[in-house]
Amino acid sequence: MRSNFLLGELVVTDSARVALGRDPLDLIARHAVNDHGLASLKQHKLNLKGYKEADEIVSVFHIDPTDHTKGRVIVVTAATWDKTTVKLEHE
Repeated sequence: MRSNFLLGELVVTDSARVALGRDPLDLIARHAVNDHGLASLKQHKLNLKGYKEADEIVSVFHIDPTDHTKGRVIVVTAATWDKTTVKLEHE
């Protein structure tokens, strides 16, 4: 796999790790190749801009694809591309 942008330091919040029950390396990999999951059309446009201008890039994924009531996690690469964080949607 080759990332389309720099991910920087990888951080997973404790609450996201507990909710997922694992380290979300698969979600980080999807994010890195511009699979932004459930991100809105507006966010996709912002991500394209972020990709071109080294700005923030955001992806959204279900915690459990078989049970959408469990909520979502967000994968965010900071505007400086020095840090990528996986967190719960409302963190």
